[in-house]
Amino acid sequence: MSDTARCQVCGAEISQSIENPVGQTSSGADEVDPIKGTKRFWSGRWYYFDTLTCRSRFEASPDEFV
Repeated sequence: MSDTARCQVCGAEISQSIENPVGQTSSGADEVDPIKGTKRFWSGRWYYFDTLTCRSRFEASPDEFV
């Protein structure tokens, strides 16, 4: 499996090995420092984002980006 992913919103390449957890989701998964990229668990899988702006756009309308 490749260590890289594409931002679900803008297509930027980012690492799936996002480090530096700063908390946990309600399901117990690590949340990460958004300056190094961010991810969101939605509908049974992880989605990766290069910025909080992209993550916010996804969260506002996920069906548009899936």
